[in-house]
Amino acid sequence: MAKDARERILRAAKALAESHDSVQGVTVSLESVAHEAGLTKPGLMYHFPTKEALMLGLVDHAAEEWARRLREHTGRTSAELTCFERHRAYVAVATTAEVSRGDYWIFSDALYHPKLAQAWSRHLSPWFDTGGLDQRVVSLLTAARFCADGAWMSEATGVFPSDDLAAVREHALGFIDAAEKNEGTS
Repeated sequence: MAKDARERILRAAKALAESHDSVQGVTVSLESVAHEAGLTKPGLMYHFPTKEALMLGLVDHAAEEWARRLREHTGRTSAELTCFERHRAYVAVATTAEVSRGDYWIFSDALYHPKLAQAWSRHLSPWFDTGGLDQRVVSLLTAARFCADGAWMSEATGVFPSDDLAAVREHALGFIDAAEKNEGTS
C-alpha cells in the first residue's frame, strides 16, 4: 500500500512536469503534487517530508527507470556486459524510448541541484564505465553516448527533433564499432 502511494506521488510529480505550459518553467510543490496524486499534503509528506526529499525521490525513480530499460533491453546487468555492449544498449534505448518533457526536466534539473545528480551517477555510471580503455576508444564511446543523449533530449523537448532517429542510431552505433576495432589495435 505504501509503495503504491509512493509510486502514485512520483507519477503525479512527473505528470505535473509534463503538463506545465509556463514559459518560466516547471514548478512542483508539495501541494500541487499532493493534489495531482489525490492525497492530502500530510499524506504526501508521510512519504516525502520535504520538497527536497520529493525531488530526490523523483530523480532516483527516473534514473532507476533508465537503468531498468537498459537491463530489459539487454536481459543482463551492466556488470555482465562489455563496455561496447553497454554503450550499444544505451544508444538503442535512448533512440527508441518514449520520452517526454517531464523526463527532460527531471534530468536537467540535476544541473542546478548537484544532489540530484547523485542518483543519475549511481544508476547509470556502471553503464558508461570506460575504465582502463585507451583514450581514442573512450572518445568514440563518448561521441556515441552524446549522439544518443542529444537524440532523446531533442525528442523529449520537441526542439529540433530528428527526422530519422534510425539513422542517428546507426551513426552512433558506428562510433561504437570503431571504438571496438580501435580497442583491438591498442
